[in-house]
Amino acid sequence: MTAVLFVHGTGVRKESYHDTFIRASSNLGKVTGIAVKPCYWGHLGSKLPVPPGSIPEYDTTRAAGETSVDIDDDEYRIALWAVLYDDPLYELRMLALRPATGGELAPGQLPPGIVLLKSAREFPVPASLLALLEKGGIAGSFPAARELVNESDACRTALLSAPSGLTDHRRALARAYIAQAAADASTGDVPPAVVHDATLRDQLESEIVQILGGDERGPANWVRAQLGGMICRIGTRRFANRRGAITDAAYPVAGDILLYQARGEGIRAFIREQIEASSGCIVLAHSLGGIACVDLLASHDLPVHCLITAGSQVPFLYEINALQSLPYGQELPAHFPRWLNIYDLRDFLSYQGDRVFRGRVKDFRVDNREPFPESHSAYWSNPEVWKIVLEECDERTHR
Repeated sequence: MTAVLFVHGTGVRKESYHDTFIRASSNLGKVTGIAVKPCYWGHLGSKLPVPPGSIPEYDTTRAAGETSVDIDDDEYRIALWAVLYDDPLYELRMLALRPATGGELAPGQLPPGIVLLKSAREFPVPASLLALLEKGGIAGSFPAARELVNESDACRTALLSAPSGLTDHRRALARAYIAQAAADASTGDVPPAVVHDATLRDQLESEIVQILGGDERGPANWVRAQLGGMICRIGTRRFANRRGAITDAAYPVAGDILLYQARGEGIRAFIREQIEASSGCIVLAHSLGGIACVDLLASHDLPVHCLITAGSQVPFLYEINALQSLPYGQELPAHFPRWLNIYDLRDFLSYQGDRVFRGRVKDFRVDNREPFPESHSAYWSNPEVWKIVLEECDERTHR
């Protein structure tokens, strides 16, 4: 009989572990000669006192549902810039979806958006704008960013169908120039000054809008009217009004990681007891559970035939010299068991190990077909994963 000890990862508590353990038992238990055994250590994980004294307005922000709070201009702009710093053409792409409006053009008359595009391509940079660009650290990157935005499909499509009132389009162009120039001027993880100075950023936007023709009277902010709620999910008062609920949902994950790094010996001791009670087993571990198992097995010679990790951060922690059991540069001990490591490119918390622990770990790349962060918890719903585990169990059973 081959025993498989199922070790969960960070943030897992009894109810969710039970559901996952049932799934593991369903996939492995039906195979003759395999017994799946639980290793639930969540009772040793982080626990926040109730009520916590450190969370501002905790009692009034615990409602799990959306709050019905109007989004003000500041909230919307902050959230919009969060999107634009990641995708400078986002607002222009959204404006490209706006239905065309307006009457027939006179013979020889150019569409208003095309007139704006011509102006956007040709305007000279006055001294006042150049001074702001230099202060924001994007004077050097602005010309190329402006050209990239102007010549993009998103820009041309948005302006071709633009109405006579062009306030939205002028502001979208200005914001796209700034966001693209900021992205191009970033050095590694260090952004230019404009990214940290909202007042300067707004001055730049207003200056460019004036150069392009200024604001007009009448309805504006079409993107906000259509998509403001979605954009504001990124970072607005909605999060502040749900801080208690968000903390309740999120702290076990971060809390377990911090607790393990500070006082992980209790978790490792518990896992060791389960391994020794099995009298020889395969250990199947996820995320932080895998870190604990590597630390444990690197420090103690235990009856483990094979360690299988999924969504593991061990190789990364080792390379930054943050793995408790093994300083960077020190090899895994000879007694360390056979190690299979499963990772998914869409899971940004999973890492490959064969180029780090050469000859000591075998990597398997899978596709959980989920975006991050869902991809990190999707291994146990992936048939590819169970195929890898079953093949190892079958090989072990027939030895």
